[in-house]
Amino acid sequence: MLSRSVSLLQQLAKTNNSRRYLSLKQLNPIINRNLAWFSGQSTKKTFGERLKRRLKNFLIVTVIGFGTYYGFTTGWGAVPLLKHIDTEKYEAVCVSPRNYFLMTPLLPPVSVGTVETRTVIESIRSLIEPRVKYVEAHCVSVDPKAKVISCNTDGEQPVSRGDDVKTILIPSRRAGGSSSRIIKDSGESIHSFFLNIYLARVRPSFDMKYDILVVSVGSENNTFNTPGIEEHAHFLKEVLDARRIRSAISDAFESAMTPTQTPAKRKRLLHFVVVGGGPTGVEFAAELADLVREDLQIYFPRLVANDVKIALIEALDHILSMRDKQISDYTERHFHRENIDVLMNTFVKEVKQHEVVVQLKGSDELKSIPCSVVVWATGIKPRALTNKLREIIGFDIQSNRMGLTYRSIFTRKKITEFPQLEIISKSIEKAFEEADKDKSGTLTLAELHSALGKADTKIRALPATAQVASQEGSFVADLLNQLKDTQSNNYEQKNLKSFRYKHMGSLAYVGGDEAVVDFTGSKPILDMFNLKPLSGRSAAYLWKSFYLTEMFTGRTKTLLAFDWVRTQFFGRDISRY
Repeated sequence: MLSRSVSLLQQLAKTNNSRRYLSLKQLNPIINRNLAWFSGQSTKKTFGERLKRRLKNFLIVTVIGFGTYYGFTTGWGAVPLLKHIDTEKYEAVCVSPRNYFLMTPLLPPVSVGTVETRTVIESIRSLIEPRVKYVEAHCVSVDPKAKVISCNTDGEQPVSRGDDVKTILIPSRRAGGSSSRIIKDSGESIHSFFLNIYLARVRPSFDMKYDILVVSVGSENNTFNTPGIEEHAHFLKEVLDARRIRSAISDAFESAMTPTQTPAKRKRLLHFVVVGGGPTGVEFAAELADLVREDLQIYFPRLVANDVKIALIEALDHILSMRDKQISDYTERHFHRENIDVLMNTFVKEVKQHEVVVQLKGSDELKSIPCSVVVWATGIKPRALTNKLREIIGFDIQSNRMGLTYRSIFTRKKITEFPQLEIISKSIEKAFEEADKDKSGTLTLAELHSALGKADTKIRALPATAQVASQEGSFVADLLNQLKDTQSNNYEQKNLKSFRYKHMGSLAYVGGDEAVVDFTGSKPILDMFNLKPLSGRSAAYLWKSFYLTEMFTGRTKTLLAFDWVRTQFFGRDISRY
C-alpha cells in the first residue's frame, strides 16, 4: 500500500543525495509523474480493494500536500497577526466573543457528520497565550478619537461565543417544520440551555484604551433583504449552524418515516434546497449527497430511492463562477451524475416555512419549490461594528462598503503607482494596439489614459477568503514590527513595503471522493510545476492533504485524520443529539 509514496520519497532522497537542496527542475518531473499516476487510478469494486485504496489515499495525502502548498499559513486575519506580532515590543490584547478558533471551510462536512465539531475548533488561548492576553467580550463600539473600545454595553449583552445570540435566545417563528432552528438536546432545547446561561452569566460592560487598533471582526451572512431568510433558512458560518443543519436533516428523515405521512409530505420533507453556487453551497450539497448515498440509503432505502431530492440554486449561469470555466463545467456534470439538481439563472424571491419561491431570469412568473431544509450560502456583508466605524470615520474616507481600508498603508511606489499596468502587461501587445488608434506606434497621454481607464474596470477587491485574510494578518503584524515610532500614523514616510496578495490556488470538494483544484491566478505555481485545473480523485487527495496540513495544531490534525478513517470504516453518525 505504501509502495507509491515510498517510491516518491526514494526519488526525492536519491535526487537529494548529491545536493543539500532540491531544485525546481529536479522536483518538476517527480511531482508530474506522481500526479499522473494518481489521476490514472481506476475505481475499485470489491470491499477489500476499496478499503486498500482508501488507506493508500489517506497515507499518501501528506506527501502531495507538502509538495504543493508549502509556505501557506493557517488561520484568518487575527490569528496570524497575533502569532507574528512582536510581544516584546507591544502589549497585545485580543478581545473576542468567541474563545476558540474555527476552521470554517470544514463546516460542510461537520453539518453531515463526516467530521465532528471538536475537530474544527481550537482554544484561542492555546494558540496565542501566554504571549498575548485574551479577553472574552463583545466589542460594540469604538471611539477612534479617544482611542477607546466599549464592550458589553449596559451590562445586558451576553457573551455569544461568536454565534448569533438572537437565534439562540429568541424562539424561531417557524413552527412545526423539520428544519426548526431550535435544536433538541436530550429532551431540553438548546434555547432553554443557553437562556439559563444568559441569566446567570451576564457580564458588566467595560471600556479599554488602546494605542493601535486592529479590526478583524470578519463578516456575517448577507440575506439581500430576501423575506423569510432569518425565520426559515439555515446559515453555514458557525458551529451552531452546522449542528442545526445536522439536526434538521435527521429530523426530516425521521418525520418522513411516520406511518401517517402522505406521499406529498414525504417528498417535501426530503427535498433539500441549497441557495448559492459558491464554494460553501457546492461543498455542502456534495457532502449531503455523500451522506444520502453512503449512509442514509442503508437505513432508509425506499425514501432515498423514491423521495430524496437535492437542489442547488444559483443566480448566475454557472456554479463556482469565480473559478476556471473547466472547473464549473466539470462540477455541473458531476452534480448531474450525483443526482443534484442545479438550477442556474434562478433568483430566490422568498423563503417560506414549507417552500421556496423562485423566479427564473428573464421571466415574471414565480415558482414554488416545496422543501423542508433550506441552506443559505449566497454571500457575506460587513458586521454592524464595521459599518459603525465607517460612519464614525467618514464615508468619504471609508468608501469601501465591504470593509475598512487604510489608504496610506497600501500606497504603491514607482511602478506600483500604476497597478493597472500589471493587468495590461499580461496582454501588452493587444492593449497597445487598442489604445494606439492612429497606428503611430506611440501613445499620447490621452491614449494612455484611455488604456488605464479600461484596466480600472477590471480591478476588483480581493476576495473575502481565509487565504487573503491570513496573508493580510501576517502583513499587518510584520508592518507593526517594523515601526520604530508607534505614535506616528504617517506610514508613507517610513518606506514600508505595500501589501501584495499571492494567490495559491483554490479548492472545492464536489462529492463522491472527488474535488476540483483551480490554480488560475497563481502564476508561480503554474511556472514551477506546470499545473492546470485538476478534477477528480487526484484533486480530492490534494483537497484532503491541504486541510490536513493546514489544521492549526497536532490535536486537530489527529482528530481530522481519525474522523476520515472513522467515516470510511463505520460510516457517519446519523443520530440527532
